[in-house]
Amino acid sequence: MTRRVLITGIGVVSAVGVGVDAFWKGLTTGATGLSAAPAEAAAAGARVLGAVRGFSGAAYLKNERHARVLNRTFELLVGAGALAAADAGLGATPVDPHRLSVLAGIGPIDQYTADLRQAVRHATRDTGFDIGDFAESARGMYPLRRLRLLPNVGPAILSIEHHAMGPSLTLVGGHTSGLQAIAESLAMIRDGRVDAVLCGGADSRLSALELRLFGELCPLSSSADIGNACRPFDRDRDGVAAGEGAAMFLLEAEDSALARRAEPYAELVSCAFAAPTEGGVADSMRQAMLAAPGRAPQVVVAHGEGGVQSDRLEAAALDLMSARCITALQPAIGHTMSACGALNLAAACLVLADERVPAIHALETPEMRLPFATQLVLGRFDSVLVNAIEPGSGASSALVTRA
Repeated sequence: MTRRVLITGIGVVSAVGVGVDAFWKGLTTGATGLSAAPAEAAAAGARVLGAVRGFSGAAYLKNERHARVLNRTFELLVGAGALAAADAGLGATPVDPHRLSVLAGIGPIDQYTADLRQAVRHATRDTGFDIGDFAESARGMYPLRRLRLLPNVGPAILSIEHHAMGPSLTLVGGHTSGLQAIAESLAMIRDGRVDAVLCGGADSRLSALELRLFGELCPLSSSADIGNACRPFDRDRDGVAAGEGAAMFLLEAEDSALARRAEPYAELVSCAFAAPTEGGVADSMRQAMLAAPGRAPQVVVAHGEGGVQSDRLEAAALDLMSARCITALQPAIGHTMSACGALNLAAACLVLADERVPAIHALETPEMRLPFATQLVLGRFDSVLVNAIEPGSGASSALVTRA
């Protein structure tokens, strides 16, 4: 018998709000977390950014020594993980540590850190590069800096902080990494390998170099208008607004959730993936629905990045479905790269729990006639599908229903 898998805790760190309540209030009131980019980012082509302001991951640590090895992505990850664990009541009613795992999807970590760049600048002369000066400068680098560059360190800290003695796994990849981590967690619980997984996605790549690389894959919007820089599915859209963020979940087998008296947000029914082809997102949505026959999605939280071609392909795929309404988050939080699918899933759970669908901010003239949420939609919904799409149209989708 296949175990049902429930979502019993959610933790969110986003530009529009930190924590489930702030995140949801921002989305449902039409707020945007986008802001004017600093000069260095603007020079790299990013006029606006979805940066998380005033956030410190160290504030969410039980052991303050772990702060010494946090990079920005890890900060977002441990913050969202701590919020999800608290939301699920893990402190009051813990899961058996040997049956609790941690699994995170993140993006590539920038190896060219500020201290390394400073050492290189110090050793650079008009006549060339002085290796001796570089070696001297390098001696002053932080001795634990290497740990900030290892992808598995963030999830390892989460495992230690929350007494998870099951497998600790890290998936490093593109924009579907967060949903891939959630899909693997779903499989681990269904297979009986563990009872619960603290899982999701986190990403922060807002340095000038990272923005240039991102812009080559997903053309950045040229608009400096915070309210209209990202316009998914709109005829006047012109590109993506980069952002950072994280969403983590406690996925839990039904019997474990019942034993702990945990209140679920939703049931995670299926996850699916598709290769990078023009019809990738249509295939991933179809596969997710085939894995859950009879549970067609009533709402879709679309990827909706604002790219001219990517939105057109996703809209064509959405046109094949019979969803009651479609929404997208990126005008409020930016394109959070490896975290975007996880953040979409957080919104999907809250749609079911709160019976409201947030509007797509800045969508005024849709390119296609689809049931886009151009204003807040009220109603009781039983199923929500979420998408995350890679450059080249590789995609992942996940379906959640009422528990």
